[in-house]
Amino acid sequence: MNPIYQHYLVLKGEQPKKYARDLATLIGISEAELCEARIGVDAVALKRDFPALLKALGAVGETKNITRNAYAVHEHLGEYHNVQIGAHGGLVLNPRALDLRLFVGQWCSAFALQEPTGQGVRHSIQIFDRHGDAVLKVYATEQTNMAVWQTLIADFTDAVATPLVVEPVAAAPLTEAIDATAIDREWRAMTDVHQFFALLKRHQVSRPQAFRAVGEDLAWQTGNDALERLLQMAQQAGNEIMIFVGNRGCTQIFTGRVEMLQPVENWLNIFNPKFTLHLMAD
Repeated sequence: MNPIYQHYLVLKGEQPKKYARDLATLIGISEAELCEARIGVDAVALKRDFPALLKALGAVGETKNITRNAYAVHEHLGEYHNVQIGAHGGLVLNPRALDLRLFVGQWCSAFALQEPTGQGVRHSIQIFDRHGDAVLKVYATEQTNMAVWQTLIADFTDAVATPLVVEPVAAAPLTEAIDATAIDREWRAMTDVHQFFALLKRHQVSRPQAFRAVGEDLAWQTGNDALERLLQMAQQAGNEIMIFVGNRGCTQIFTGRVEMLQPVENWLNIFNPKFTLHLMAD
């Protein structure tokens, strides 16, 4: 058995609540490298034709889709209808259902896993960027057509298993000489929220740098409990909101009302019938 996989099993037994991402970090590798180490046990490598793979998922029915970063985990049940995707980007456009923005140019590898659990075998397709970080995970549910799922996996299995090459994450080229006046002026001139990313790129600044550069009528710092209070207010008022969680390769979007808001240990959680959010409270 692969020594990396053996190490993973030991850590998983010792810390069963930790995500695979965290266990990979404890081993000293990326999550994609951990998946590669599991090939021949409970994983297979998939062909890297990502547009075709996502379009094929439309035939399997319902799936649970997970997009996460270091601070938040966004889970949504849905189906892969209305997929518009090319070599570098695309979307799955189903507002109030599965709603994704895809940055396929960042995608590098994919694996199919069959993991034994106390509730049976858990089937998933997991996609990673060139740094070995997960950009999107797609899980089969009780409503998934497993015959179609298994055919899809067979069709996309990469028998050669192209070796994984993981690149270190380079620091973003941010500037220290910030032109606050220009950033404030250009912010006020925006006519669409989607223009904000171009503003950041133009000035080579991060979001926090831009927030600090503009007047307090545009952006101001809040307490760390602001998001929890905001979610509580939205829940109490029955207001519909949108919640975005993103990483380098994917942004997943929820639109609707907050039904159950519940803190558990260090996590602030939303539990809706088809949507779950886990947010690190600290």
